Amino acid sequence: MIESNRITTYILHNKNHLSFWLRRLKTSHQIIAPVRDISGDIVLTGIRHMHEIALDGPALMPSPKEFLLPQMEQLFHYSDDGVEETFNKQPRIIFGIRSCDLSAIRILDIFYLENNKDAYYESRRTNTVMISIACNQPDPTCFCFGLSTGPFLRSGFDLQLTDLGNRFIVEAGTETGMALVREFLHIFTDPRPEDIEDLNEVRLASQSRFEKRVNLEQVHRGILAGEVSDTFWDSVAARCFECGGCVYNCPVCTCFNVIDQHFSPDSGKRIRIWDACMFKGFTRMAGDVVPAAKKIQRTKRWFHHKLVHWPTQFGTFGCVGCGRCAISCPGRIDMASVALRTKGTEHSEEKW
Repeated sequence: MIESNRITTYILHNKNHLSFWLRRLKTSHQIIAPVRDISGDIVLTGIRHMHEIALDGPALMPSPKEFLLPQMEQLFHYSDDGVEETFNKQPRIIFGIRSCDLSAIRILDIFYLENNKDAYYESRRTNTVMISIACNQPDPTCFCFGLSTGPFLRSGFDLQLTDLGNRFIVEAGTETGMALVREFLHIFTDPRPEDIEDLNEVRLASQSRFEKRVNLEQVHRGILAGEVSDTFWDSVAARCFECGGCVYNCPVCTCFNVIDQHFSPDSGKRIRIWDACMFKGFTRMAGDVVPAAKKIQRTKRWFHHKLVHWPTQFGTFGCVGCGRCAISCPGRIDMASVALRTKGTEHSEEKW
């Protein structure tokens, strides 16, 4: 065991022990992990058998956000007997998520848990442990390295595993994570100097594999300096299909709508569903007033929100460089593509 910056480090020398460990944890927690579905995609889902877990795939679609902020959730049911709120307090472990997704969840925590707390998000988050897998092989669309949101994290995780080929480095970053290891210390050992050397080599190799290098801080400064014109945003908006793919697949977007479903005059339920600020009707007001009726307004607002307003309000970009918007956007106006084309970036002359 090594204590460094409050991180406790172990070695799981026998990879077969990973399944044993997760099976034991499954007796007290629901295990959610990546599996390969019938179409071949890697998705997060509840696990019945440990052999279903797939750690060799690309970024997950959709993101783990749906387990803390479901696409549709009942907030409460009301009737003559009163109001009954719906809280999910089931103990869960989300295993195998990437560093960028864990970074996104940390940003969601700022939005939903600081200042005005969201009780429904809080009930799920409090009862969910995160075990991330450091990313040895970034996807071609990834650019988390430039945002310090991956491929490895220095803090902010319960447990972080790094694959060293024939063994795992296991880092515990919280007491919650440490508790999942403490009961099974017989399968973990202290790291040797060569283990730490291999860990550093794996990290350096992963960083060298990134195909995209995006500097959002440079874009942020350019927007604030007025160097990005509305003509540019017009060209971006012209390519937008308003499909919502970028918003729904983004692990950081927080937009939602609330609707009431009535069963009778005296009973019904209130439901929260994902929504998208890219849609014209998202900000529709009484009297049928739509503040952002033009597509350029909504497109510009989305990028400004992530690149200007989030850093100002929360001290972090509203993007973690996961690259999902690049996969889902048919118009190729994903965050990285737009950032690389704004004035002030090294590829500003690049054409659509």
